[in-house]
Amino acid sequence: MRPLVVAALLLAWANVTEAQHRVEFFLDAEGVRRSDSTFDFAPGSAVFQPQFETGWGVGGGVNWFFSDRVSLEAKVAGLATQARVRVVAGDFIGTADLGWAQLYPISGVVQWHPLEGTAVRPYLGAGVVYTVLRNINKQIGGGATGIEFKDPTGLVLDGGLELPLGHKWSLLADARYVPMETSSHINFPGTTSSLDMHVRPLIVSFGAAYKP
Repeated sequence: MRPLVVAALLLAWANVTEAQHRVEFFLDAEGVRRSDSTFDFAPGSAVFQPQFETGWGVGGGVNWFFSDRVSLEAKVAGLATQARVRVVAGDFIGTADLGWAQLYPISGVVQWHPLEGTAVRPYLGAGVVYTVLRNINKQIGGGATGIEFKDPTGLVLDGGLELPLGHKWSLLADARYVPMETSSHINFPGTTSSLDMHVRPLIVSFGAAYKP
């Protein structure tokens, strides 16, 4: 699926550069919260349950406007979250603290802006996101020497508000829901255990946009 996502983003970028109405550059501060998670385990001698806590980070990107109502946003963010693994192996039950895990969502979102010329401009959007999960290499108990994530690609749903501060600057408040269950497969080196992790993080951000 990854090549299809890249091809779609490149095609959209080529079309936008020819038809753009205006462009905005933005930066924001972000918080990420795990809203739900489930696990599908493969047979193995031990059971491992990765856990991600509320995290934070920064993001930025470009928003190309086809018109006053429709735009295409390309965004990259870097997020850090405390990671733990609950291990159940025979009589052994414990939790390993893995420190700060790093997530890098790369997204392309088509947005609809229903109101123009108002004090606050809401918008809704949908698109695709490819999330890089940095592998964690650390002894975690139960015979595992680390965690190997298959970076997931999936849907992102977006909504937010834009508050204009003149012709050039505006403030942004954004929330996006990222179901990651499409391909987030996890292996544990040193064991025969693996699982499919279904995570649905909610990412909230606040930032500023500039229109050159």
